[in-house]
Amino acid sequence: MTDSVLLLLMLLLHMLSSLWANARPLPPEASRMQQRAWLILKALPLAVAIGALLLSQSLSTALLGFILVLCSQLLVEHQRLIRPQSFLTTALFSQLLPVLILVGLWSAATGNWPQLADALARLLQPDALILALATLFLLHPTSTLIAQILTPWLNHSDLQDEQSLKQAGRLIGFLERLLIFAFVVMGQWSAIGFLLAAKSIMRFNDTRSAKRPVSEYVLLGTLLSFGFSIAAGLVARALLGA
Repeated sequence: MTDSVLLLLMLLLHMLSSLWANARPLPPEASRMQQRAWLILKALPLAVAIGALLLSQSLSTALLGFILVLCSQLLVEHQRLIRPQSFLTTALFSQLLPVLILVGLWSAATGNWPQLADALARLLQPDALILALATLFLLHPTSTLIAQILTPWLNHSDLQDEQSLKQAGRLIGFLERLLIFAFVVMGQWSAIGFLLAAKSIMRFNDTRSAKRPVSEYVLLGTLLSFGFSIAAGLVARALLGA
């Protein structure tokens, strides 16, 4: 078994374990004993599978892998049990942490620390840093700028009557700007037109039944979002090509 196949199998087992665990939620009325049994049931299968997989390296490596994965899974599931679910706890803590542990365990088992260090070093290259900087700019500073520009119209009575999901508009804006930025960097201008057309279709019924100030507010926000994203993409392309 090659080192790359071993890593892919470890990550595949993690994904399957996560899928299996999420399909069996803990009942709200569970007792403390049932909670402990639930934690062990969630953590043990992946630990056993990783340990069995690492037997191809050595028995000591398999035992180390079993212990590390079992402890990390117990920690992750316990935190998910006692803390309210959010994007940070679900995506970062329960997914990113186990993956980092598996990658570190794989590197230790196969002696691929130099390759891992090279991969991390590539993330510090100018091109990667330019993309990261542009992405972060489109997330927070751009949102603040757009909000400041739209502030004079935000208190209009027609806009106050509009109902929407909490934070949904902000998340839609994030995704919209990131997609446009990616399309510009890749040179896929037709995809931007497709995205604009799709958004127009989705908004058609809302804006048709809405009052004029609402339609103008939506149009202004869309144009600002597209403008910032395209500008950031063009600057990034120019810097990447330099």
